[in-house]
Amino acid sequence: MSRRGAQVTIVGGAVVMAALVVAALGQPVPLLSRPLDAQTFTPLPTLTSLPPSATPPRPTSTSTSTPFDPSPVLVALVQIVLVLAALVVLVVLAQLVRSLLRRRPHLELHEEPDFAIPLVPTELLEEARDRLRDLESGEPRNAIVAAWLGLETSTAATGLPRLTAETSTEYTERVIGVWPVDSARLGDLAALYREARFSVHDLGESHRDRAIADLRVLIADLEQVASRQAAERGASAAAREESS
Repeated sequence: MSRRGAQVTIVGGAVVMAALVVAALGQPVPLLSRPLDAQTFTPLPTLTSLPPSATPPRPTSTSTSTPFDPSPVLVALVQIVLVLAALVVLVVLAQLVRSLLRRRPHLELHEEPDFAIPLVPTELLEEARDRLRDLESGEPRNAIVAAWLGLETSTAATGLPRLTAETSTEYTERVIGVWPVDSARLGDLAALYREARFSVHDLGESHRDRAIADLRVLIADLEQVASRQAAERGASAAAREESS
């Protein structure tokens, strides 16, 4: 049963149950009762008004019908049946709700996989610095495309595998995103690359300025990560020497 069908069933069952309860608690209504017929009488003529040859007519009266009054036992039986029907509806609704709750999918939270964050490759930093210098000259479209393609090439030095359904642009974004860099700047630079690569309208100096600002922030973030990683490696090496 679908979720919508189950909801309609629950609402319909609730309406039926409410109707049964109201009917069970209400006052008994006389069945097959008919209104009393008014008893009519034909007035008798007086002796003074009777002709000599006339005989007084006999009065006619209509018989009255007595209403059907159900016995208290029958009323009690009907009320018991209605109450039992209401209880059956309640049991069915409870089972239906329980079944729906049991079928509802439970979301399981999985912990993030543990993997070592790769070192920032020297090739990536050098390529980013070179592309930043190239961005300051030349045609904006070509400079932006070349800057991003340089990042795509150098990110492969991290050794992180590329997913099956992943484009080269998505791979570059994912790899650079494993380090604590400005994600907004990274996304904007990727958007500028897509615009420069696949659009037909002209790109101006404002696009160049955005790309330069984005790449500068990313280079600064990557340099900080590389410096921190170098310090951690030095501390680990010193600790190993002391322990040995």
